[in-house]
Amino acid sequence: MISAYNEVNVYNLAVIKEAKRWFKSHFITKEQSSAIAEAYKTPFYHPNMMIRVILFVATLLGLSGVTGFFFLLFGEAFQNNLPVLSIIYAVGSFFVLERLFIHANHHFKSGLTEALLYHAGGFFIMGIAGMSDFNNQHLLIWTCLLTFTFVAIRYLDLLSTLAAILSLAAAIFFEFYSMGGIFQQIIPFLFIIGFSIIYFFSKKLKKRNDLKIWRNNIVIVESASLILIYLGGNYLVVRELSVNMMNLVLDDGEDIPFALVFYLLTIIIPAVYLYVGIKNKEIVLLRVSLIVLAASVFTFKYYYNFGHPEITLTIAGVVLILISIVLLNYLKIIRKGFTRENLLAEKWASTNIESFLISQTMGGNQSVNSKVHSGGGTFGGGGASGEF
Repeated sequence: MISAYNEVNVYNLAVIKEAKRWFKSHFITKEQSSAIAEAYKTPFYHPNMMIRVILFVATLLGLSGVTGFFFLLFGEAFQNNLPVLSIIYAVGSFFVLERLFIHANHHFKSGLTEALLYHAGGFFIMGIAGMSDFNNQHLLIWTCLLTFTFVAIRYLDLLSTLAAILSLAAAIFFEFYSMGGIFQQIIPFLFIIGFSIIYFFSKKLKKRNDLKIWRNNIVIVESASLILIYLGGNYLVVRELSVNMMNLVLDDGEDIPFALVFYLLTIIIPAVYLYVGIKNKEIVLLRVSLIVLAASVFTFKYYYNFGHPEITLTIAGVVLILISIVLLNYLKIIRKGFTRENLLAEKWASTNIESFLISQTMGGNQSVNSKVHSGGGTFGGGGASGEF
């Protein structure tokens, strides 16, 4: 079993949460929502966000007090063995997390689990890095990559997933940066090519039914890859790193190598994201495109002054407000699959659980008679397929 959690229970919890969202959007009745919760029971303890934050902070404070107390007692006696003791402590913490809280008490992302998870992961990373007195930067980066990847896969942790993909980016950068010469100059293109491969691979993984409990993790990888592709081709990023880290000296009027290529990439990548996102109705691409589009505007504004900044900002704000008003009025009704209405209180990633399971629990008592279209599949009550 790759995941520390029971996959059936994880899936059942996702169905229940999805049913609640359907109920809040008035797509199903309270009785149907209760029937779904009864049909897909799960023993997990998964409190609301406020309780999770409180448990997270309280657990971290408690763990910090315990580790600080033992360090004061035994720090000097075991000073030479602190890295090994940190690793042993981390492994023991992972064991306690799984046996006591996940398996015995059925905690699932309760706040307490995240606190213990990050606490254990931090001690493990510091223990490995401490073996070289934190002088081996490569060891630290690869340890972070492997640790975060393990935590993301086994415990379905989204923050660790993001940390893992960023650690991979750091590993690629510093490994080629340390080689020097031509290897430093090809780093931007390695980012573009490498994370493009990861992006398309993650899209394939997201379609696999046997990986359904990791879909949110895969979406994090997908989104982070899109941003890293853009950063690899962004003129400002490439220029500033070349000057500050690669000792590139530029006289007045000089520019970085392949400057025109990076100018074009800074413009083209956001445009491609936006076009493909609109054409294929992919919410991840649409939202990432808005982020990188803003970054492109900042990039050109950073190097080229088009006048008084207060005038530029005022004009830009007025234009954006007018565009927003026009789009809001235009999308009052569904047009070619787009609408301003948030019909299902949709999550940012658009990776909802297969809702045909919900429809199968409704029996003949459907509150939605017409089909609701989403992506490539359909949802139409008790006989709906699993393509939603």
